[in-house]
Amino acid sequence: MTGDAIAPLAGDTDVTRRYLALIASATDRLMAADDPVLMTETLFDLIRDELRLDVFFNFRVDGDDIRLEAFGGLTSQARGGLMGMDVATSLCGRAMDERRPLHVTDIQSSDDPCAAFIRAIGIEVYLCMPLFFGDQLLGSLSFGRRLARPFTEEEQRLLRLLCRYVALAKHRLRIEEALRDGIETQARLLEELNHRVRNALQVAIGLVANEGRAATDRVTRAALSRAAERLQVLASAHRPLYATAEPGLVDLVALFGDVITQLRGDGAAAAVSADDTVSVPIERAVAAALLLDALLAVRTTVPTIVMTVVTDGGNELLRISFQGVGWESGVALAETDRLVARLCHQLRATLTSEEDGCLILVMPHDGGEHRNGSAV
Repeated sequence: MTGDAIAPLAGDTDVTRRYLALIASATDRLMAADDPVLMTETLFDLIRDELRLDVFFNFRVDGDDIRLEAFGGLTSQARGGLMGMDVATSLCGRAMDERRPLHVTDIQSSDDPCAAFIRAIGIEVYLCMPLFFGDQLLGSLSFGRRLARPFTEEEQRLLRLLCRYVALAKHRLRIEEALRDGIETQARLLEELNHRVRNALQVAIGLVANEGRAATDRVTRAALSRAAERLQVLASAHRPLYATAEPGLVDLVALFGDVITQLRGDGAAAAVSADDTVSVPIERAVAAALLLDALLAVRTTVPTIVMTVVTDGGNELLRISFQGVGWESGVALAETDRLVARLCHQLRATLTSEEDGCLILVMPHDGGEHRNGSAV
């Protein structure tokens, strides 16, 4: 801000106080703005009486394109002329091309073709400033007066300072817009990916199931049926039914409930609960669902499942309890069942039993930020 500070005016501290008040008020509004057009219109309304302004124009630079973003103080007829103006050959275009402010006076007596439009609408004095964030040109903001009263040095300082705040606010809004677009794009890509994976898995399920039905050997038929069942569990994790507010995360409670219903039929008592939504990345959800499938395969009873997020030594853990007759013996599967052992390793999970009929699964949980491995 070197050279743009608002110094006390000799013999006129009242004007200085008003300028400082304008800066404070404008800064509050600019930093809180969420609409670039409304932001510049609000700034113009705030300063127009103090600085005797009649019009303003705000142009935006997007790559090689320059477009009008906001304006004020024009009649409907003048607006039509503004829309048809060639920005590149205007005073604003010159200011942006030369990357410096332009203070133009006596416009009504001038024959400068760059001033043709503002001369036509009766402007006598014009101040145009390029807007920069670092070396990046964002556009321009200009103000005009119909009175033959040039902008004083102090008025120019004030407007240069305000334009720097405008540029900062516009840069912030552009970054936020880009982030929103990125999130929306990511969500669409994830949705499309899930859709394609789900369709591919359904084809695979159909093929394996057909082979199983055609198999004459009982052992082969059972193995193919089990493979189709596991593929169905994989497909389940990619259903939109379990989507959460954040793309790529799955509601584990809803997924577990549906897996139990699929494996044990509609009459199964799928009692799965948690204090709050338990959201995990889809690859971890797939692994957890496959682990549930493996545990259900060797148990005749459907357990009551309770999920709890706990903190231990500063680390966030997900504790899942399976309560049902005989479920405590599932601890041994981590040693005897190869698939269970691999899934526990992938999830960095441990299996323990605290009492008869209760199996405890504990694994890291970090609010959905963990991304570790892919499904088995």
